[in-house]
Amino acid sequence: MKPTVLVVDDKPNFLSLLVKVLGSDAEVVTARGVREALRALQTHPPAAVVCDLKMPDGDGMDVLRALRASKSAAPFILMTAYGTVPTAVQAMREGAWDYVTKPFDPDVLRGLVLRALRESAVLQNGSAASTAGDSVEARSAESFGQLVGASAPMQSLYHMIERMAPTDATVLVTGETGTGKELVARELHSRSGRAGETMVAVNCGAIPPSLIESELFGYVRGAFTGATHDRAGLFEEAHRSTLFLDEIGELRFPLQARLTRVLEERAVRRVGDARERRVDVRLIAATHRDLPAMVHDGTFRQDLWYRLNVCVIQLPPLRERREDIPVLAHRFLAVQSARGPRGFTPDAITALMAHSWPGNVRELRSVIERAAILEESDLITPSSLPPEVRGRSLSRGGRAVAEMTYREAVDTARDEGVRRYLEAVLQSHKGNVTAAAAQAGVERESFHRLLRRHGLRAETWREEGGEAHPTRVSHVDDRDDEDPSD
Repeated sequence: MKPTVLVVDDKPNFLSLLVKVLGSDAEVVTARGVREALRALQTHPPAAVVCDLKMPDGDGMDVLRALRASKSAAPFILMTAYGTVPTAVQAMREGAWDYVTKPFDPDVLRGLVLRALRESAVLQNGSAASTAGDSVEARSAESFGQLVGASAPMQSLYHMIERMAPTDATVLVTGETGTGKELVARELHSRSGRAGETMVAVNCGAIPPSLIESELFGYVRGAFTGATHDRAGLFEEAHRSTLFLDEIGELRFPLQARLTRVLEERAVRRVGDARERRVDVRLIAATHRDLPAMVHDGTFRQDLWYRLNVCVIQLPPLRERREDIPVLAHRFLAVQSARGPRGFTPDAITALMAHSWPGNVRELRSVIERAAILEESDLITPSSLPPEVRGRSLSRGGRAVAEMTYREAVDTARDEGVRRYLEAVLQSHKGNVTAAAAQAGVERESFHRLLRRHGLRAETWREEGGEAHPTRVSHVDDRDDEDPSD
C-alpha cells in the first residue's frame, strides 16, 4: 500500500505536475489552498505534506501548525520563493522537515519526499509509518534518495554513502562531468548529523579568481576598495553544517594553502582581519580532475591532497552502468509535460544504451528533454534523438555487435537497415505514404505496419525539403491561467 502525500498549491497545473512526479511512489491527495488542506488533514491523514507558502486564503504556516496540532509527525516540506527563505527557515524551527525554493527541479522534490517518508518511517516505527516505509524501501533497489540506478557500481556507491554520511570526515567526490557529484554531496549531508542545517555549496570554477578568497573566508570593512562593511564568508555561513566545494581542482595554488590551514586549524581569518574565527564545518569537495597527477605536476598542493584524501568516492561514468539507462530515461521523461510522450520504442532504448554518453547523466537528461519536445507520438522514437545518439544504435540490449550471437547480429542489422531504408524513402517523398509505398513495392497498409513496427511517423517528413521539423512543443509551468488538460 502506497503512503499518502498531501500536496497543497493554489495553481491547478502545478498540482497536476506534482501528481505526475509523485504518483508512482505515493497516493497523492491535492488541495487548492489552505481551507481544502485543513479538511484533507482530517479526511486523508497524510504520511507527508508538500505545501506552498503563499496562497490566496492563507499560507503554508497555517497548514504546518494544524498538522502539528493534530499530533501528526508527518514530515512537512515547504515550497517557497527565493525572497521568502527566512520564512522557510522559521517554518523549520516550528517543525517543518525541509523546504525547496521555486523554481525547482521536480526530480529533486521527488527525492526529498521519498527521503522524508523513509526517514519518518524509521523514526516513528509505527504501523502506518511502517507501511509507508515499506513502500518506499521497496524502490530502494533502483534509487537512493536523489540518486538513481540499480547497477552494481551504484549499489556500491549507496553503501559508501551510508558508511561515510554519519561521520564528520572530509569526503572527496571524483568523477567525470555530469555524473552527479553534487547529488552525492547532498545525500551525504542529508544523512548526517548536520542535516538540520542547510548545506552551503559553491563551484570554485564559477567564481573569478579575484573574488574566490573573499567568498570563502569573508572580509572586514576597508580590506579592499568596495569593502564598506564586514562580511562573513562561506565557511562561516556553513558553521555547524556542510560546505561543498565543487571543482576544487580549479583553486589557485596560493588559495590552496589557506584552505589547507583552515582544515588543519578549523578556523578562518577574514581578508584584512587580524583574528581567527573558529568554525565547525564538514567539508565535501568534488572534482573531475586527476588531483594526484596535478600534485605530480606541481599544480595542486600535496598537503591539501592529503587532507582531502580521507574518504574518496569515485563516481562511475554512465557508460559503465548501462543497465541504469532505461530507468534514468523513464525517470527524466516522467517529469516532462503531461501532454508529451509516455515511453520509448525498443529501438530508442537500444540507441540510448549504445551511446557512449561523454556528458554522462547530465547529457542523458538533456537528450530526453529534447526528445520529449520533438516527439509527436506517444513513444519516443530514434528519429527524435540527436544524430550522435541514434547513429550508434546497431546493438541490442546495450551489447556491442561482437557480443551477440550470429543470429542476433543478423536480426539487429536487418532491423536497423529496414528502419534506415524507410526513413530514406519517406524523406525522398516528403512523408507521402502512398508514394513511398509505391516506391517500396508494398501495399499502403503494409507500409503503415512497417512504420509502426520501427517507431516511425510519416508526418515527420511532411515539411518542405523533406527534413524533420517539430511542430508541437509541450510545456508545463507554474502559471495561474493554464489548464494542463487543454
